Amino acid sequence: MTKGQLLASIADETTARQLKQAQADLKAATERAKLPLPSEELLKAAEDNLHRLEQVVASGNVPAVEYEKAKSEANRLRSALENERIERDRNLQALDEARKKLEAQMRNSEIRAPMDGLLSAVSTIDGELVAESNQLFTISSRKTYVRGEVNEEDVGEVKPGMKAKVQLYAYRTQTFEARVSSVQPAADPDTQRYTVILEMEKPPDNLMAGMTGEMNIITGTHENALLVPTRALLVDQALVVKRGVVQRRTIKVGFRTLDFVEALSGVSAGDRVVVADQDRLKPGQPVRQRRVENSKKS
Repeated sequence: MTKGQLLASIADETTARQLKQAQADLKAATERAKLPLPSEELLKAAEDNLHRLEQVVASGNVPAVEYEKAKSEANRLRSALENERIERDRNLQALDEARKKLEAQMRNSEIRAPMDGLLSAVSTIDGELVAESNQLFTISSRKTYVRGEVNEEDVGEVKPGMKAKVQLYAYRTQTFEARVSSVQPAADPDTQRYTVILEMEKPPDNLMAGMTGEMNIITGTHENALLVPTRALLVDQALVVKRGVVQRRTIKVGFRTLDFVEALSGVSAGDRVVVADQDRLKPGQPVRQRRVENSKKS
């Protein structure tokens, strides 16, 4: 099925009856609006009479007061006609708004597919009485979506269509390509984080609902960037060992991934940063550096 396809309608006989009456009232009012207004013919006759008097009043055969009376009557009828026209249009507008409101109520009683997918379960039958919030249908998407959370300071850079990489804990050695499908407009009231929906391009065959992992949304690329391990930073602070002494540096962070952050300033290529046990070290404290090499045993 496709998004928007009608699945069922909840019977609302009262609203349906009101809508039918509203449509009939609007149709009748529209037909009446095509007819002349009550003051229209009277105004035409008054204006013809005024025009006739204008031609003869200068000759003195008609008193000026009669001309002024005819002029006043034409103005009165002109105002009456305008009021009738305003009242007619207001009535048509009110009837049209009533019809639209009832049509909207009828649309609210329609249950339509929220997305493209497969109708995998039907939990009700025709004519059954259902309560509010009952689950009536289950639709399974043909696509695979992953839901993730983004901090407030980062969500402004996330846009639908951006590429992303997903690492699932069940498949630690694999990275899956994805794309941002949507960003929810409101934050979670408990965590103050924003939900981002990703569409996976080639999910694993045995992917199951409820699996967890991490996502990395690619908001942009920088060439030849200086990278610092993410675990070396405490917010925007890093500890650097310079000539055997610990120094605290403030790092201006650019792009950020799961494993690395781009250091725009604060450190230089070749600096040695502390990546573990930062809470045990203090600025100015002397330390000994030890080289660790990986060795393989045969």
